Amino acid sequence: MQLASSAKLNSGCISRQVGAVVTDRSYSVKAIGWNDSPQGQVPCLLRSAEDLINGSDEVAYSTYEKNNDKFRDALLGKYGQHKCSKILNGRNLSFCFKDLKNEVDGEKNQVHTRSLHAEENAFLQITKYGGQKISGGILFTTASPCELCSKKAYQLGITEIVYIDPYPGIANDHTLATGNNSPKLTLFRGAIGKSYHKLYTPIMPFKDELETLLDLKKNPDKKDNKINYLEQENSRLKDKVTRLEGIIKNKRQKTSSA
Repeated sequence: MQLASSAKLNSGCISRQVGAVVTDRSYSVKAIGWNDSPQGQVPCLLRSAEDLINGSDEVAYSTYEKNNDKFRDALLGKYGQHKCSKILNGRNLSFCFKDLKNEVDGEKNQVHTRSLHAEENAFLQITKYGGQKISGGILFTTASPCELCSKKAYQLGITEIVYIDPYPGIANDHTLATGNNSPKLTLFRGAIGKSYHKLYTPIMPFKDELETLLDLKKNPDKKDNKINYLEQENSRLKDKVTRLEGIIKNKRQKTSSA
C-alpha cells in the first residue's frame, strides 16, 4: 500500500489522486498504476482553460473542446472572467472536462472522464508490457474501485481488494457482492506516507543498536570504533560548549567593569 500511496502522486487528475498496485498471491508486485490521461495526452493538471479559450495550444485539447459551441460557451461562462486573475497567484487555471461536459448535458456521467482509473491503468500495464498471470492475486488501491474497475478485477480473478478510501457508487454492494468468485474487500490498516517512514526508518542499524544497548564491543580498545567515536565527539562538543560559556562569561564581566 505504501507503493500505491507513492504512485498516486504521479497522477495529473485535479479531482482525486489514486494509486494502485497489483500483486500475485505471494505479494510479488506485477504492476503499478495511477489515474491519469492516456500516455501521449496532456494531464488535466497541466491543461489550462485560458489556453483553450485563447487557442494557445493545439495539441493539448480535443477537436470537441475547440469546436463545440455549447462546450465553449460553458467554458467561457465558468472560467472566462478568471483569466489572468491575481487570485490564482500563479496557479494554473485547470478545468475538469468531465464536470464541464456533464454541466453542458445536464447529466452525471462518469464515462466522460479523460483519465484512466488507477486500477485500470495497472491492469493495462500487464498486457502492454507482457502478460503475467494475476489470477488469484491481490489489488491494493488507495480508493475502492468503481463499478467498471471492479468488473475488471473480478474478471481477472483478483481474490482480494485492499483499499483505504471508499469510492462512491454501488460497486461494493452490487458488482463485488454477487457470484461465486467475488473478491474479498479489505479495509487497509497500517501506516502509509510519512508515517510509514517514521515508523520503519531506523535511527541507526539495528545491529549497532543492540551492540550499544548490550555493550557488545568486539574491539573495545580500537580507536575508530563507532561507539568510541561517538563518545569522543560528545566529549569534544562538551569541551567546546564549556569554552564558549567561559568566553561569554569573561565578556560579560568586562562589560560590567566598564
